[in-house]
Amino acid sequence: MKKHRVFITGDTHGWHDIDKLNSDNFPEGNTLTKEDIVMICGDAGLVWAGAAADRRKIQWISSRPFTTVYCDGNHEGFPLFEEYEEVDFYGAKAHKISDSLYHIKRGEIMELDGRTYFFFGGAFSHDRESRTKDYDWFMEELPVQSEYDHALDQLAAHEFKVDYIITHDVPLKYNMRMGFHGVSPRIMGNYEKKYLNICAVLQNIHEMTAYTAWFAGHYHVNERYDRLQVLLDDIVEIDDSEYGYRVLENHVRETMGRVFTREELMQRMTEEDLYISHNKIGTWMQFGMRDPAMKASEYFDVPVTDDELRYVTALYNLYTVKKTTGDV
Repeated sequence: MKKHRVFITGDTHGWHDIDKLNSDNFPEGNTLTKEDIVMICGDAGLVWAGAAADRRKIQWISSRPFTTVYCDGNHEGFPLFEEYEEVDFYGAKAHKISDSLYHIKRGEIMELDGRTYFFFGGAFSHDRESRTKDYDWFMEELPVQSEYDHALDQLAAHEFKVDYIITHDVPLKYNMRMGFHGVSPRIMGNYEKKYLNICAVLQNIHEMTAYTAWFAGHYHVNERYDRLQVLLDDIVEIDDSEYGYRVLENHVRETMGRVFTREELMQRMTEEDLYISHNKIGTWMQFGMRDPAMKASEYFDVPVTDDELRYVTALYNLYTVKKTTGDV
């Protein structure tokens, strides 16, 4: 019987960072089937603003050859999850967003090809003060005692041994190693008393549970700490190697790191008939009246400084990353 291939990556933030999964940046995805799984470590941003607003994102990710699953992060439309049917997905309770997109609930364990995957979503929003409660910030981003108890029950049923742990945030130990300080009592005062310090919860799970590897997102870095792999652009594939996974060649970071001379960049942008505004590069159809732009050839009619060249190069590289996703 064919085994499922399983890949894991970091936050997609709706359209913002979903490009890592498009045809060019994730070529392995083009060889997969709906039996294969791609996991997102929270902040998927696919259920966020309501059915109509989210439809295009959901349709796009569902049209990819694989099946996508994710734990929640902090930037999710938490009340909207309840609009979706709860189903069993390889032993885990999940919200079925589409036939090939599932949100795995906190404390659930998937079993696939003899491997177990424990999910526990949630995280503290560092940008909470710039957001509006129950509009684009929800207290539900932190867990409550019943969710923690459920997680412990599920882990106990597996004798506190799983192969992989999938979360958005990280245990307190690693939060502090990255220069943070967990969630202070002062900050917790912004939440109702029923909500728990997510880093402390994950620290307890870390100390009680035997696991091969732990994957998380949230911190917008690609870094490894002991058996914890924090992901953003990186995509890993589960395998039988020493660490239990391998990191794929990263097309996004490779593309974003390209450097061009003024002449090389001008030639590329002219050949593609691209336009440029103060913060965007794209085709003419991708600009509106409120976002005035000029042809790239006109932009290069005058000398550009080294800083300007670096900035325009970054915009062009970003355009290249996004252009096969359908939302450039």
